[in-house]
Amino acid sequence: MEVFPIDKKTELLFKEVRRRIFRLQNGRSLDSMERIGADTRDQIGASYLSLKNLAGQYQVDLKLAQLLWGTKKREEQIVACFLFPIQELITEKITQLLQFGYNFEIAEYFGTLVLSKREDIEQIVNEYLSSDDPLLQAAALTAIGRSRIDRKLNSPFTDSYIRNIDRNKFTNANVQKVYERISIFLKK
Repeated sequence: MEVFPIDKKTELLFKEVRRRIFRLQNGRSLDSMERIGADTRDQIGASYLSLKNLAGQYQVDLKLAQLLWGTKKREEQIVACFLFPIQELITEKITQLLQFGYNFEIAEYFGTLVLSKREDIEQIVNEYLSSDDPLLQAAALTAIGRSRIDRKLNSPFTDSYIRNIDRNKFTNANVQKVYERISIFLKK
């Protein structure tokens, strides 16, 4: 990750958001996640909805989002997804962020909340599907699915596009599951 100076206001905001995330701690969520075999180390069990609501109380802020992302913790990275200035991120920065993501869950949130909203979505998705990095692949596939939902008939990802994805490239089981999920969009 890059190093950048932060002002006192951003530092205080970062500490405030982290404190508020910690207050969202939910032991039952952690128990549920453990039952399905999820790794719960460095997690506090805050739900996606509570994190989304928390993020909605803050303005989009690149430095704050980067600080949260840099913690490499699930909850902070989910909040960061809501705070990134989507169109301002360059592709190289997006790639770095994803490679520093906590896990596949975060890659999928990033694909849904950031990649799918980009104007250059096709270019990024094509690049990431060609990559051997499973986190990039998962984010790209999730962005395709979200684009199909949000843009309906105007999505650049047609049935033909999805059928032509080389699914043999996905050697990671998590990525294969994401591909299966987006395959439901195909008309029989």
